[in-house]
Amino acid sequence: MKWNYRCPECGKWHWVDWTERTGKYTCNVTQGTYVPPSPMEQRDAYVDTHDWPPEMEQVVVSIKGRFCTVPGCFKAYQTLDHRIAWSNGGKTSIENLYPMCNKHNESKGDSDYWSWLAAKP
Repeated sequence: MKWNYRCPECGKWHWVDWTERTGKYTCNVTQGTYVPPSPMEQRDAYVDTHDWPPEMEQVVVSIKGRFCTVPGCFKAYQTLDHRIAWSNGGKTSIENLYPMCNKHNESKGDSDYWSWLAAKP
């Protein structure tokens, strides 16, 4: 799994293996050394898979809560949902993942969240 992030030295996108993201790297533009930003530090950084690592889920839940984020639903979350569906180019990032109950996640499927929500009875 690749961790895609903007370099804190030059701002360009880079990637490292998720399991090696806590190592030190040298920016090939500025020659400065840095540790890649964490999901909490850079919420638009993303992994290159549909599935997310547990550390990302912990950050999403700490920021967005432990309940389904569909208005009027008060169930505890059971999964995370890509607001912009993965199949439609949505990233597996903190900014695109939201807590959801299984019922709403299954109902939404690969739909755009806002279109699905507007059509929901």
